[in-house]
Amino acid sequence: MQLKRSQTMKRASEFAMVRNEGSSEAGRFLILSTAPLPEKAEQGSRFGIITTKRIGHAVLRNTLRRRVREILRAHGEPLAQGLYVVIVVRNRAAMTDYAGLEKDFLKLLARKHLRPQA
Repeated sequence: MQLKRSQTMKRASEFAMVRNEGSSEAGRFLILSTAPLPEKAEQGSRFGIITTKRIGHAVLRNTLRRRVREILRAHGEPLAQGLYVVIVVRNRAAMTDYAGLEKDFLKLLARKHLRPQA
């Protein structure tokens, strides 16, 4: 799945809507929140990644964002149809590597009953 700039969420109202109307699953390093897109919207999903300043300095936050985007490209296919998706990177994510984030993301997909397609 290729993430396009039009698929990224930028408005605070979109993030707030996912938080208020959607459902969340918390993992060890990530929190995955989803909400359905309105029916009149286009088919593709919209994605947002949140990394707060509590995680660390800007270089670390950007590194974690890049890792999460790559995980979405590799395993985000079950999330590609008609969803708002927000991923919050937790403080503990700074202590893990790509493989740890990937494993946590796949566990969250399984808990939300969104299995990767083989």
